[in-house]
Amino acid sequence: MNTIALIPEHDRPDGPVTTRRLRRTVAVYGALAAAGTAIAVAAGRRPIANLGVGLIAPGAGYLSAGKPLSYAATQPAFLVSLGLWLGSGNVLAPLTVWGATAAASSRHRPRWRAARAVVPVASAATLTAALRIRERGFRRAVKRRDERNARLRELGATSAQPVTTRAVSTRPEVAELTADQLALQRFILDRALQPVAEFAGFDKIEQFQTSSIRYQVTCAGLALAAAQYDYTPAFAGYVNAAQRNLIAKWQERVCWAYWAKESMWGHLRYNPDPVRKDNIMLTGWLGYQLASYLSNTHDAHYLRKGSVTFAHPRGRRFEYDFGSLTEALLLNFQGSEFTLYPCEPNWIYALCNGFGILPLPVHDRLYGTDYTERILPNFRRGFENEFLSADGRTVGIRSAWTGLTVPAMTSVISDASVIWQLAPVFPDIARRQYEILRHEWMWLNSDGTLGLDLKGWDKIDTGNYRRSNISALLWMRAAAAELGDSEVAAAAGLSIEREAPSTVEGGVRHHPGVSVQGTCGLFLASTARTDSHFARINRGMPEQWLAGPILADADYPEVLVARAVTDGAALDLVLRPGAGRARQTLTIGRLRAGHTYRTQGAVDAEVTADAHGDAYVHVDLEDRHELRVVPNGLG
Repeated sequence: MNTIALIPEHDRPDGPVTTRRLRRTVAVYGALAAAGTAIAVAAGRRPIANLGVGLIAPGAGYLSAGKPLSYAATQPAFLVSLGLWLGSGNVLAPLTVWGATAAASSRHRPRWRAARAVVPVASAATLTAALRIRERGFRRAVKRRDERNARLRELGATSAQPVTTRAVSTRPEVAELTADQLALQRFILDRALQPVAEFAGFDKIEQFQTSSIRYQVTCAGLALAAAQYDYTPAFAGYVNAAQRNLIAKWQERVCWAYWAKESMWGHLRYNPDPVRKDNIMLTGWLGYQLASYLSNTHDAHYLRKGSVTFAHPRGRRFEYDFGSLTEALLLNFQGSEFTLYPCEPNWIYALCNGFGILPLPVHDRLYGTDYTERILPNFRRGFENEFLSADGRTVGIRSAWTGLTVPAMTSVISDASVIWQLAPVFPDIARRQYEILRHEWMWLNSDGTLGLDLKGWDKIDTGNYRRSNISALLWMRAAAAELGDSEVAAAAGLSIEREAPSTVEGGVRHHPGVSVQGTCGLFLASTARTDSHFARINRGMPEQWLAGPILADADYPEVLVARAVTDGAALDLVLRPGAGRARQTLTIGRLRAGHTYRTQGAVDAEVTADAHGDAYVHVDLEDRHELRVVPNGLG
């Protein structure tokens, strides 16, 4: 049984860093409002009085000018500007609307002099009411925290700091992909194996928020890497080629051009380099995609400088590799008071940081660095203090500058995705978050489906913005599977099929209406197994898997690989045809040069490895087909 952490007990609504940011935000607004009030009073009947009132609240200068319709028109414009700030880090948008409307109102003579008193009083009253509501909410949250902790103690929770790793089996059991799972994997492979510069079949909506192509690319890569580890660790071929293609797609301009714009309107400087400063939605997501591929394959290519290059149309080249990308993560974590650091300039997402922390333990395991030792304790402290509500829910987003959050993003999606992400590094936190969700936010229906209490962005497919519960359900399924709750995982799978029934066209399974990002997530969730994410991060490929024979090549989609595993000497495969009954040629690699191998399930009874350690085996595929390749002299 995994250890469980208690919800930390704090005496204030937010952590120390967030509290300082909020106090600074209130102080800055107070100074602005005081200056505006002073200007309005001193100006008398001059038009600049409207400017003073306009500094106190967006558009309020129009009230002073006696133009209520102009004031009313300002409010939706300001809301849109806040959306731009949230969605792309555009801090200039709300400042521009606020300042421009204040300045524009000063072109008119004051007509409602009472505004210079009513607006400051109303603003102060609103702020006071918000603080009182916040305090009452904190008291209610403390009560919920105590109730939840009491239940967690019954489950064996403790406040002691646990170790971040635990024993995993030396050689994990390798399962077999079903025919349905293989058909769903083809949806991903078809997109990944097309020429790098092409994005046929991807959702193309916008490139700033969650529907962006970059997230589709990463979700595809992570899904393939997870399935490779759990089901086909002894298969390279087109699965490796697909992952390399997806890494290359990240380097296409469409996946990173957004950053120059966001840096301009968020950091107020031109910086097209998408790695060095903030932007964990690139360094974290791509970094973990690289870590997953390297952990499975030990491909040295991505250790070379320039193996990941962002080539700007004006000739500048930003050259990186897995090591320098991981170092960028390290430096950004170290440079943030929250430890967690921003995606868009200013906005810190728990979900993006959940991906971003995972390359560190993989890099340490593969290359002997000490990044986790240097970062994990502070990351844990930052998450527990600044990104956990007083009652134990994951705070989905926080402004690094103001300390503000968006309550709608404290949700099942945030909780469930972070559970899956943090399970390898903080299994006790993951278990706590899961138990809270399991007890209070979900239930099993009599028809075997999963009921979820969904709010806010839970109710959209984050990959295409359609109204849907798919995103919440797939992350819930992945989290439940990782933590060994097969009942909830199965119920979530049934709910997914009820919500968006799948169909098969040309051997490829998909869910009509579900985004590409969502479909990749569905494959990852459907193939997830107990502790598999934990093992993939902390244990990686056992020595036998790295040393024994592999299926080096097979034609796609003619040969679908459901299982491929080696014990260090023999190779066991389960294959299915992807394009009808036919004889297929397989390349078996990593054999001992010149040695003879027996086959079971092949046309040829024996094969001999060439000077490169390769042999070619012919098989007749009709349905599920088992193949075993064994060195002579081994039973």
